[in-house]
Amino acid sequence: MSHKIWEINGLSLELDLQDADVNERCEQAFEAMEKHERELPKDGKNSERIRSYCKLFKDLFDDIFGSGTGDKLFENQPINVDAYEGVYFKFLDFIAAQRVGIEQKRNERYAKYKPVNRQQRRAKK
Repeated sequence: MSHKIWEINGLSLELDLQDADVNERCEQAFEAMEKHERELPKDGKNSERIRSYCKLFKDLFDDIFGSGTGDKLFENQPINVDAYEGVYFKFLDFIAAQRVGIEQKRNERYAKYKPVNRQQRRAKK
């Protein structure tokens, strides 16, 4: 499994966090989500508030992966806060794991060229 492919609900979505354009798209999507979250209705019918809240997640995935992705991700699922948040938190876990993988790879690459101190050289002999 590639660290750049997120497998979820029968979809394979590519996200390369080492790409500046991808990061910019993510930053803008999360900023838009935050803005729209502040605008969510605080009163009215509970069903309307749930729909508005769940739409935040669909819009986020559309903004990051392209139009229609949110509909595909939540196809055949009820408009349910727990279901939508579950997918969102899996996405955050995917991002966190990719960042850890990137950092590990970078550390391994730099370690190869890092000067060895005297104590380490003696231990090798």
